[in-house]
Amino acid sequence: MAFRRAVQRRCASKVADAPLGVSYAENAATGRVMNLAAGNAALPIEVLEKAKKNFTNWNGKAISVAEMGYRTGWFHEIQESCEARFRDVLKIPDTHEVFFFNGGATLQFAAIPMNLMGGAQPTNPVRPKVANYVMNGHWSEKAQREAELYCKVHEVAHDPTGLYFTVPEPKDWNINKDGVYMHYTSADTRQGFEFIDFPYEVVPEGMLLASDQSADLGSKPVDVSKYDVLYAAAHKNFSTAGFCLAIIRKSVIKDETIMPFTPTMCRWKVFNDAPNKIWNVPVITSIWIGDLTLQWMQERGGIPYFEDLAKRRSRLLYDVIDESKGFYRTFVTDERYRSRMQVVFTIGDGTSEKNQELVNKFLHKASGELGWLDIRSHPLGIPSDAIRVTMYNPQPIEHVAAVQKFMLDFMKENQ
Repeated sequence: MAFRRAVQRRCASKVADAPLGVSYAENAATGRVMNLAAGNAALPIEVLEKAKKNFTNWNGKAISVAEMGYRTGWFHEIQESCEARFRDVLKIPDTHEVFFFNGGATLQFAAIPMNLMGGAQPTNPVRPKVANYVMNGHWSEKAQREAELYCKVHEVAHDPTGLYFTVPEPKDWNINKDGVYMHYTSADTRQGFEFIDFPYEVVPEGMLLASDQSADLGSKPVDVSKYDVLYAAAHKNFSTAGFCLAIIRKSVIKDETIMPFTPTMCRWKVFNDAPNKIWNVPVITSIWIGDLTLQWMQERGGIPYFEDLAKRRSRLLYDVIDESKGFYRTFVTDERYRSRMQVVFTIGDGTSEKNQELVNKFLHKASGELGWLDIRSHPLGIPSDAIRVTMYNPQPIEHVAAVQKFMLDFMKENQ
C-alpha cells in the first residue's frame, strides 16, 4: 500500500525560492520508495528482508547483531565472512590487507598522508615530501584540502573554475615526479564524472597509488594489485553508513612512514597488529549488512553482472538526453568520463528564465508528486540546481526506467 509523507526541504538554489516538497511513495514495479540519493543509497530488498528475519535472533543464537560483543566469536565470524566475500568479489590479492575502519572515507583523507608521508623524502632527503592529487571534482578537492593540513600537496589537472566537467589529456598531466604517492577519486558524485578507465600509465614508476572509489567500487573490474591504498565508504554500494572499506598493500603498513602526531584511530599499523584487526569497537551492524549485500552480489554473478547492469541503467538516461536535441544536457560529455553511477543533467542551458523554471518544475514534480528521494543536486556553474539520478549497485533498473519515462513525458509536455 502506497504511503506519502510531505517533507519540507530547504532549497539550495537562489532561483527556486520555495522549499522542495517531498512525498515519499512506493514505486509500482518494486514496491519500494525510489531512493535516488547519493547516500545513504538504496539497499537490496532481499538483504533487508534477510536482516529483518535475523535481527533479533541472529542464526538462532538469541542475540541481535546490534548488541553483539565485538570480541565474541560470533562477530569474528561475521567480519571474517565479510572480508572473504570482499576478497572474492573484488579479487583482492594476498599482498593486500582488508580493513573495516570507522569514520567513513573522509577519515582516510587524513589517514593516507599521515601513514605515508612520515620520514625522509625517498627521492631527495633534503626536500619536503610531496603528494600528487588528481583534481576531478568536489571529493578530490576535499581529499586534497585535508592532505594539505599534513603535507605538501601538488595539484594535478587543476580546473580554476572548480567545475571539473572534464580533465586534460592524461599525457599532459603536470605530475610532480618526486611525489610519494598519487591520489585520485574514481567517480565524483556532484557533476557525474567517473574515470571509466584510469590512465595507470601516467603514474611514475615507484610512486604509490591511492584512490577513493566510494562511488563506483563493485560496478566494474578493478585490478587491485595496481593500488597501494584503495578505499570506499560502505553506504553507497555495499552497506548502510558506518564503515569504510580500506584495501592496503601490506608493504606500506609500517611505522617508518607514520607521522609522529598521527592519532591512534588513523594508524593503520595499530589496527593491523591488533587481534583480528580490531583496535576499537567496529560498526558491527554495518559490517553485517555488508556481508549480506556481498552475498547478494555473489548470487547474481559478481562484478560482470553489476558492470553490465551499470551500463544498461545509465544508458537508459543518457540515450534520452543525447537524443533530446538539446532539451536535456549533461555537464560531462566525454564518454571516457561520463559516470555510470550518477547521471547529472539540466534542461537546456539551465540559465535562461524559461529553463530555470523548467528545472524547478521537473524537480517539484519528481519529488512532490512522484515521491522520488533526493533527485536535486548542487548548482554547477549555472543559477538552477542540477538534476541528479544516482544508481549504485543495488538500484533496481525498474526505478531508472521510471525516471526515463518521466523524462520523455516531461520533454513532450514542455518542448
